Amino acid sequence: MDMHVENYRDLVWSDDLALGIQSIDDEHKHWIALVQAFQAAVAEGRSSEEVYRTLAEAVVYTEIHFANEQEVMQEAGYPFLADHLVQHSLAWDQLHAFTTGNAPEENIADYLATFLPQWLMLHINSADRQFARWLKERNAAPAEAEISGRVFTNIPV
Repeated sequence: MDMHVENYRDLVWSDDLALGIQSIDDEHKHWIALVQAFQAAVAEGRSSEEVYRTLAEAVVYTEIHFANEQEVMQEAGYPFLADHLVQHSLAWDQLHAFTTGNAPEENIADYLATFLPQWLMLHINSADRQFARWLKERNAAPAEAEISGRVFTNIPV
């Protein structure tokens, strides 16, 4: 299975991204659709109002998804939750640094149109996939699940 994506602007949902956790997969599909709408607004040179409306929708949903995912992980007793939350907070800090900074608007939009899909694909395919693998192992053999340990120690942002 090839996880390499040549052009992150071609972010689309595919079964390769499915984790097998229905609630999280459904949220990832919706999140990707919102990021795609923002990317399209930037790429097609739509009005700044539309660019920032689509960005706001993606950012608001990012917060909702992070909270929901955290709740699923907490309820499951995920031993690497703290690591996962660091990844979420790094992305959140990056989003806020640009949306509250002094960079020119067009630079912010272009940057985030690249950063958001890159980060999202990387995060789903690493940290989220690690959780899905752990959950599957725990459900199959609860006593052995935690032995597999940390797979992804860091995701660059």
